[in-house]
Amino acid sequence: MRKVAPFPATRQIEAEACAWIAQFDGSPPSAQDRAAFREWIKRSPQHAAEIRRLSALWSDLNILTELAVPPPAIATAVSRRFRPVRTTVLATLGVLVVGIATLYWHRLGGPLHSATQIAYVTKVGEQKPVTLADKSHVLLNTDSRLQVDYSPALREVQLLQGEAYFEVSHDVSRPFVVYAGGDAIRAVGTAFTVKVKKHDVEVVVTEGIVELSTVGAPGAAVSKTLLRPATPLAEIKAGQKAAIDQSIESIQPVAPQEIQRELSWRSGILTFSGDPLQQVVDEVSRYSPVTIVISDPRIRDTRIGGRFKIGDTEAMLEALQTSFGVHVERVGSDLVYLSAK
Repeated sequence: MRKVAPFPATRQIEAEACAWIAQFDGSPPSAQDRAAFREWIKRSPQHAAEIRRLSALWSDLNILTELAVPPPAIATAVSRRFRPVRTTVLATLGVLVVGIATLYWHRLGGPLHSATQIAYVTKVGEQKPVTLADKSHVLLNTDSRLQVDYSPALREVQLLQGEAYFEVSHDVSRPFVVYAGGDAIRAVGTAFTVKVKKHDVEVVVTEGIVELSTVGAPGAAVSKTLLRPATPLAEIKAGQKAAIDQSIESIQPVAPQEIQRELSWRSGILTFSGDPLQQVVDEVSRYSPVTIVISDPRIRDTRIGGRFKIGDTEAMLEALQTSFGVHVERVGSDLVYLSAK
């Protein structure tokens, strides 16, 4: 029996190629972007052919095909090309991307966002600032995954895991909606954090008002989420925190200093003020590959306070030994046991 290798779906490749063009809109590509693009373009001859076809629409978009060439000299040349032409390029590229996206909207018979979906990922211990197409700002925290899906009428973002701080650009005509699990957080010009936890989603509002809803579809893709009606749950405003899991679990006021403490990760610091040791270990572990195990249940509720630099696990372990009466036993380079002295 002859084996047949199926070719990648042409329409999907077209949409992905268009998304790459949108992703490189207006700023030099990072090393991670270059690596991801090289991996994509090498998947099949069709991938390379499609990006070259789209690049031909405008000569400066050949930057994308150049990124497929590994030598560092190419990347250096690419970065230089951005600088002298950036002012005139941005306007032209914006028109081009919208034009291409609109073209594929009609050709693929689907919504505009199918051609403009972009994903952002951070590794353990990494944080990444992102400026979205509408000038909204996102700070993606450690070990997080974010998917952005904009259309002319709606700005959709899905936080698949982790935590992100959003500063939303004001645009009444295009609601900004963050999906996390089976819940939706809607804002129009505000600032807030969303954190996906084991059993619920935590939202802290630092500016403005957000509307909380449930879509009853944990893990659903953004493009499919709106097929399910959203059920309003509540509104929360600046200085409030909510825990939601397809229903409101709690809404409580948060003092300004407490908000500052909870969001100190944005400055590369973790701040604790009488938190249980178990909670401290859980939080510190999000930023480090070191596994910390509390082997003695008696110390799990020991109250811990202090400020620690993100990623500096050793400093935290030393403080536990010297100031909080905790015995630290290191087993290799990536495993630690905590017990009472």
